[in-house]
Amino acid sequence: MSVTKRTKQMNFFVYVDTVVFTINPDRSVDPRDRLEVLVMQRPERPDKMQWALPGGLVGEKEPLEETAIRKVSEETGIELSKSELFQVGAFGDPDRDNRYRAIAIAYVALVPRPGATKALMNSEKAEFIPYRRLMNKKMLEFDHSKIIENARKTAESMLEDTPVALNFCESRFTISDLRGVYEAFLQYEVDPANFRRKVDAVKGFVLPSDEYSSSGSSPGRPALMYRPGRLKTLPTPIRFRRVDGK
Repeated sequence: MSVTKRTKQMNFFVYVDTVVFTINPDRSVDPRDRLEVLVMQRPERPDKMQWALPGGLVGEKEPLEETAIRKVSEETGIELSKSELFQVGAFGDPDRDNRYRAIAIAYVALVPRPGATKALMNSEKAEFIPYRRLMNKKMLEFDHSKIIENARKTAESMLEDTPVALNFCESRFTISDLRGVYEAFLQYEVDPANFRRKVDAVKGFVLPSDEYSSSGSSPGRPALMYRPGRLKTLPTPIRFRRVDGK
């Protein structure tokens, strides 16, 4: 006598969610509030005050990166390219969406000058909002606070091992300008002298120019300006440890 085992078929949906980071250029803002995230509001959201990451179902014959690019464009008006996308990971907790079983592949993009946002297909509003504000889990739908937090850690690793931070600087910049980019992504202040030592230790990361800033750190001592080097990766990672140990 043979016994046939029947397995229950599980239906699930595959999504792509994208975290687009930018940095507010206003240096007078607290460094922790300069890091901003692109979010939008879905028309069908239960809580009308909540935000969500741009994202949606993967097309049947659509590569994951193309889904990310399409949904960001449709829901926020921001145009991305494949070269700007970096995979963060997969998120598939059974209770992450109370409508059905949903698995999300998350991407992160670091965009220095993103342009204006606009609500389009499947969204009522789109904005860049400070990362620190969005870490209040009540502001976000689903598990998007977890995705954003993981995306920031991915971006932090990119700043450690590549010169991507220079994309957020002008063609000529001071070491203080560059430090502000790191502080925004790290979400804490970095000792200026320690930062300069670590940057100087990576030969070819930044190159001194023959220009000085018009607004020096102290009267009569304008800051030397730098320009980007040609490194694609950093031979010595630039890492920092929080002074408070957190």
